[in-house]
Amino acid sequence: MFTPAQSTHVTPVPESLQNTERPASMSPVHAIGDIVMHPSEGICVIEKIEAREFNASSMTYYVLKPKLGKSSSTVYLPVNRGNTLLRHLLVKTEIDQIIFDSISCPSLWIEDNKKRKKTFNDLLSEGDYVKLIRMIQDIHTHTEERIAEGKKPCTADETVCEEAERLLHHEFAYVLGLPVEEIAGYIQERLDRSPNA
Repeated sequence: MFTPAQSTHVTPVPESLQNTERPASMSPVHAIGDIVMHPSEGICVIEKIEAREFNASSMTYYVLKPKLGKSSSTVYLPVNRGNTLLRHLLVKTEIDQIIFDSISCPSLWIEDNKKRKKTFNDLLSEGDYVKLIRMIQDIHTHTEERIAEGKKPCTADETVCEEAERLLHHEFAYVLGLPVEEIAGYIQERLDRSPNA
């Protein structure tokens, strides 16, 4: 029996990264072969658009295949949901602008561990790349300070930082044609160019 993929945690698409404001539509706005960004699965290719029956009702689904990582899963996403959830990938000028905008973003660090964990996970769910870059910088800075004081890094900080870097770096690497391992350096180089750095 066909069972559509259900996500227990779905990251909404930030307004700044949506292509256009549009109501949910039953007609596909993406086409077979399109490379799209799924907020939790990352970069995917639309392999099919097909009708499937589930619980005696028929719906049209985007059939997505994640392109990065070791995942061999296939994601079935209802078209009306996918039309608002999926977005086209960024272009280089948008990536550079996001990095530049993060420079003026104030620190997001919170000293209280519980409040910080909740806030950082909320930021991850929002998917605002400008704030995610700022958050990653904050975590790296405070992790270095903890290590210098002989303390261990905070596990919750490391976990959310790794997930934020996965989302950012994979899309940036794919668009820029660079290895994922070089994206941290790409971002830092542009941050260092700023007169405010």
